[in-house]
Amino acid sequence: MSALLKPFKSDQPIPKSFVPLLAFTLLAIGLAIYRLYAGLGATTNMSDHYPWGIWITVDLFLIPVAGAAFTISLISYYFGRERYHTIIRPAVLAGFLGYGVVGVLLFLDIGRWPQFYNILVPPLNVHSFLEEISICVTLYTIILVIEIAPVFLEKWGIQAKWIDRWILWIAGAGIVLSTLHQSSLGSLFLLLRYKLHPLWWTPALPVLFFLQALYTGLGMTAIATNIVWKMLNIPRDKELYRRLGQVMSLVLSLYFAVKVGDWMGSGEFATLMHPDPYVIIALLEVFLGVIVPLVILFSRLSSHSAGPFWAGVFALMGTFINRLVITWIGVAEPSPIPYMPSWIEIFITVGLLAGAFLVYGVVVRYFKLFPDPGEGHSH
Repeated sequence: MSALLKPFKSDQPIPKSFVPLLAFTLLAIGLAIYRLYAGLGATTNMSDHYPWGIWITVDLFLIPVAGAAFTISLISYYFGRERYHTIIRPAVLAGFLGYGVVGVLLFLDIGRWPQFYNILVPPLNVHSFLEEISICVTLYTIILVIEIAPVFLEKWGIQAKWIDRWILWIAGAGIVLSTLHQSSLGSLFLLLRYKLHPLWWTPALPVLFFLQALYTGLGMTAIATNIVWKMLNIPRDKELYRRLGQVMSLVLSLYFAVKVGDWMGSGEFATLMHPDPYVIIALLEVFLGVIVPLVILFSRLSSHSAGPFWAGVFALMGTFINRLVITWIGVAEPSPIPYMPSWIEIFITVGLLAGAFLVYGVVVRYFKLFPDPGEGHSH
């Protein structure tokens, strides 16, 4: 028993912020159990008019946020930027928790939840984007478990040498799977050509979704490492932050070029000249999520930790607006039964996010996410 409790022995007091996070998490667990027992109709405001709700929006937002794992792995392992090794674990942990919340919300979103496994049972529908996404997300989550496992095994003195030995193959498989489902999420919405607002529907959706996952993942990494370094009183690596900002600005610029080029090529650029609520939202999304981060990253702030941090914050805001429109606002239809999330949907969502923050805080506080000064990083 003492060995099992070892990871939680620390001279540091338990932060007061853990208490409300735990309370919201327990509330979410209770409400989730009630939702599975009572059904979707009794616990959510979804209907035949709106079979998708706030959970799908949060899912499609968290998946690019969790792209922190595959973006940092790609840069570190395959682009030869070993300086990024020091932040692989925080990035992978953020990715794992993000996909964990996505998995739970997707499970709660299934009407006949006891049959959730059917989508993974052969014969598989090889013509379905949703099938491909489901398989890729499931396999990638397993890979994230393997990648983050050493953080916990080391605490008990267990050496998983085979993970270090095969990490290039493991991370490579994760990068391929993540690339596939990040872009396929965009492909999924190609089916909504006559339902999704034309400012967001485009044949370039797979490319835009993938680029969005890259810069959102980098932004999430900048935010998470900044907070963790502050919590642990670790000196900030300004050079690493500068490089993060450079890569992020490159991907943001590419995304902006594709986005504007698509509007011009499809004739939707003229639509922007006639403001309505959708035009205002589209311009706000691009301004907050792309232009503001680029201005920050091309300013003097780029050499300071505050630069990539705030660029990441605004990039996440833009991504959230984008996924909110694509999954909800942009596909809204005139109906006598409008959709607004029920209080149960809201509190389950808030509670699961609180649980992810709680777990992240516990791991940061009681486990080893960063190498010691002067120590080479081992995965």
